[in-house]
Amino acid sequence: MGILNYNKKPWPTYFRGISAIILVHLLIANTMAQSKSEENVSPVKVNGFGGLFLKSADPKVQAKWYQENLGIGFENNLYFSFMWRESENADSIGRTTFCFFKKDSEYYSPSTKSLMLNFRVGNLDTTLAFLRSQNVEVIGKAEEFEYGKFGWAMDPDGRKLELWEPIEEGFGDMHLDSDLRSNVTGIGGLFVKSKDPKKLMEWYSSRLGISFTQGSHVFEWQSYDKKDKNGNTVFGIFAESSKYFDPSTEDYMINFRVKDLELYMEQLKKSGVESVSKIETYPYGKFGWILDSEGRKIEFWEPSAEEPGK
Repeated sequence: MGILNYNKKPWPTYFRGISAIILVHLLIANTMAQSKSEENVSPVKVNGFGGLFLKSADPKVQAKWYQENLGIGFENNLYFSFMWRESENADSIGRTTFCFFKKDSEYYSPSTKSLMLNFRVGNLDTTLAFLRSQNVEVIGKAEEFEYGKFGWAMDPDGRKLELWEPIEEGFGDMHLDSDLRSNVTGIGGLFVKSKDPKKLMEWYSSRLGISFTQGSHVFEWQSYDKKDKNGNTVFGIFAESSKYFDPSTEDYMINFRVKDLELYMEQLKKSGVESVSKIETYPYGKFGWILDSEGRKIEFWEPSAEEPGK
């Protein structure tokens, strides 16, 4: 399902005082003994998030809220693409699409989760063949569009994954940094809850080649507009009992990278958006939290020079 075909085919488609990126290194520390054996090495090459897809009671209202309060330029769309460049090849452009779907969307089936993840892969055919050989549930047949190949699978927690082999030149809806009209500059992380974090991390490592160190994996990239500026997006897995997502009842939380967090939080407060807790400062940045209009907890991160993974 492609991004440009959103209306036709859906993909356009705790501990108080500890920041999320620190927490993913502490909450589940030593829960995963990463295997060094050859049989645990996946041939799948994932180079980043291709998309974060959220169910909503009213996607249009949500997109408008995020545009008005976070400055993300949805315009008349239900999706926005955050642009970046690959860390080892600045000429290779990537995108992470942030998108809202209706609660009754069949696109998530057979999953009942309210979040679907898209991972960018180097070779979709190889990826799907390997997953089938590992008895992973692969959903439907692969599809191909001018902007890439798509396939689908289920993770052990019942979350549907979209796997995408991109063709970036096939896009005509290029979103640039100039389309971000407030302090938000990109996606800094995605954090999900799991009944068995160790099992889920082992699955992502052995099936998709996403290795975890004490609960998190760091995707590295370069800024789209400033090739010499490096950044990170963190994929973290939390225990289901974690209170860090409170008061949200969702089993995921998104981190947005921002500039001038203190000023931004003041601006949000004047607009009627209250913070969940006080701003906290750590060696690699400042952190703040709010709830969106549907009760999702959002983490803001103003990075310092010392980002995790550097």
